Amino acid sequence: MARHTREDAAVTRARILASAQQLIRHRGLHCVTVEDVARAIGMTRGAVYGHFRSRAELLAALLSCAEADFAARLAPLAPGGAGPDALGRALQAFLQGDELARHVSLIAALLQHKCGEACELCPLRERVLRGVESLRSTFAMLLPSPDLAGLLVAHLWGLLGAHAMHLAPAGLSGSAAALARLYGGHGALSAVRSSCRSEATSCPR
Repeated sequence: MARHTREDAAVTRARILASAQQLIRHRGLHCVTVEDVARAIGMTRGAVYGHFRSRAELLAALLSCAEADFAARLAPLAPGGAGPDALGRALQAFLQGDELARHVSLIAALLQHKCGEACELCPLRERVLRGVESLRSTFAMLLPSPDLAGLLVAHLWGLLGAHAMHLAPAGLSGSAAALARLYGGHGALSAVRSSCRSEATSCPR
């Protein structure tokens, strides 16, 4: 009988995570079970439970992969002063490659999650919210006006979401320069915000 090494276990674990990630991306989080994940790679449900004790633990591991990918993009973005150059480099690094888009379905489902008591997904949702705040804080240090950070994060999320749904081409880093011009010299954004405030004031209450 063949002995299973740590390397074998790591490979199997990676296969399980890749299977879960792909199924969630195609079907949505709430339509994917441990049995689905196992069947997709020719394993039994019990074999998957040998690596992850529960569905929640499997999802937590997937979220850890997402957190690691985002952290790797954020790590080099030490504040080097606000302005188009610093912001442009940061956006270029953040949008480089297509890896972040693969996490969109999981993160979106967790952000939209609402539940009752003792839910396995609530702690994961809290982790996502902390990650969003970290992302916002990082970009706030690079913007001429820190209060634009939330808008920029929403813009980036829209790009990643569009890419995940195949509505935007690969190579999102090509958008970095345009975003840097828009947010680095934020006159256009200020005009938009002023217009929005004006419309909100004129609306009947």
